[in-house]
Amino acid sequence: MKQDGSEQTICCSVATSLAGGQRGFGMIEVLVAVLVLAIGLLGMASLQSNGIQMTTGALSRTQAVLLTEDLIERARANRQRVANYAVTAGNAPDCDLTYSVANAAVASEDVAEWRNSVSCLLPGGDASVDVDGNVMTISISWEARSGESTDGSIQVEADI
Repeated sequence: MKQDGSEQTICCSVATSLAGGQRGFGMIEVLVAVLVLAIGLLGMASLQSNGIQMTTGALSRTQAVLLTEDLIERARANRQRVANYAVTAGNAPDCDLTYSVANAAVASEDVAEWRNSVSCLLPGGDASVDVDGNVMTISISWEARSGESTDGSIQVEADI
């Protein structure tokens, strides 16, 4: 082969044209990596949002169970007046953060304080209590907080 200047020029122009085809390929790799990262971050944000919603629902259910336990213990402490703990659902009182017991009749004060707690601790909270002999059935319902799909409710039956 001849080593003249024209072959050298052809050789170099071929190498230059190959390098020119590679230009921008690194940028495409970076853009694809950023796209994959963005999709992953959106997925993580969605998981975090769902976790917060489930935690809020669990909080409402926990409050309802604790309120149910509270009324059952109040009724057990006042067994002679257990029939006075019956409550019908509806007409739930507004939350009164300054509520204080008047020390009148124990059962009616227990029920009034308990219903106030249901209204204050659960969004749209309402409750009913049925007493049949020594069996107390407590039903509590509440409205879903933002992001939850269904309203919550529990029903507990206990021997007094």
